[in-house]
Amino acid sequence: MSYPVSNVIPLTTILTPAGISAANFNTAFIFATQDDLASGVTFDDDTYRDYAGLDEILEDFAEDSVPDLIARRWFAVIPSPPQISVYMWNDDPTTGDSPAAAAAKATDAAWRYWLLFPQSVADTEADVTALADFCDANTHHASFTLSAPAVVDPQDDTDLASVLQARGNRRIFIGYRKPETVSADASQAYANAAVCAVFQKFNPDADRSAITAEYQVLSGVVGESLTTTEYNALKDKNVVFWTEVELQGSTDPSRTINTRSMSSFGEFIDDVVNVDVLANRLKVARYNYIANASTKRGLTVRGHAGLLNATEGVLKQFYNNGVLGRVTYTDPRTGEEAEAKFGYVVFTQAEDVLNLSAAERTEREYPPTNVRVFLARAGHTAPIDVTVE
Repeated sequence: MSYPVSNVIPLTTILTPAGISAANFNTAFIFATQDDLASGVTFDDDTYRDYAGLDEILEDFAEDSVPDLIARRWFAVIPSPPQISVYMWNDDPTTGDSPAAAAAKATDAAWRYWLLFPQSVADTEADVTALADFCDANTHHASFTLSAPAVVDPQDDTDLASVLQARGNRRIFIGYRKPETVSADASQAYANAAVCAVFQKFNPDADRSAITAEYQVLSGVVGESLTTTEYNALKDKNVVFWTEVELQGSTDPSRTINTRSMSSFGEFIDDVVNVDVLANRLKVARYNYIANASTKRGLTVRGHAGLLNATEGVLKQFYNNGVLGRVTYTDPRTGEEAEAKFGYVVFTQAEDVLNLSAAERTEREYPPTNVRVFLARAGHTAPIDVTVE
């Protein structure tokens, strides 16, 4: 027999695992009930289906049902989102689930970022606050649109918007529509779904793709004219509204205004979304760096440097995509002014791994990575002072 080449060139093949991938934040669950189904359609409770357009929704659900009304606003956004999912919720008062429990079951079935429930859920304050707590604890985002007169009453603090604002939940936002607007077009009660859908414009891997929901023009969402008192009440209560903008006879028919979260940190909706996406990408990059090594990542300066490089790779991309921005800041180590050229500072050094104790080395844990990031945010107002001489 011939002399095997493997005796000359021994080859060992080591495959690299795929690891985990980044979450898709451009996804949503509509929570439907059996009453929403079209005649003759069956859809088991606690299961879900994906839909690529309004026409597919109407194959399973009746016209003017909750999934139809939400899908009208979701798919009308330009560019249109590729799909939405519907979860069949058992809302029976005796044997069914609360909205928060249904959200938990849906999350076990599949991960979707936006959770869109029937607006009737907003009639029960305890259900909404429990759902808001679930979203904050599990990185989901909910929203509702209200039409109650108390929402636009600055002297009323018992409405749902005021309650949520006082609680400070980050991952929920509230919108307002006039009752007559909803009476004329029931889908206007789900204008909030269009705000959720507009974030599919943001692609974390694309440069300059970060957005703000403020001033977005949402196809099919009617702009309303409110009184000064009503505008002020909505701003004070952190409620989103859709309105005409007018200047000296020129009218912009519909813009999305006051796109704030109920967050006690004063965040806009895009702040919350951007931080959630950034946190996910950091976890994915750091996990894959450690877990996908074909041999091991040493608890050494070199191994630690690789972890920091993986972290900085994500942070730099979030500067490129517009989430982070260049700023000057006070360095906590020196007390002096410094510049974060790419919108972040990594204070941890690769050599910090040398300071691990014997016990810490036994636990095989890298030193904590200390990072400060600076959101670029967006300009929403532009004061100007003009001196005329």
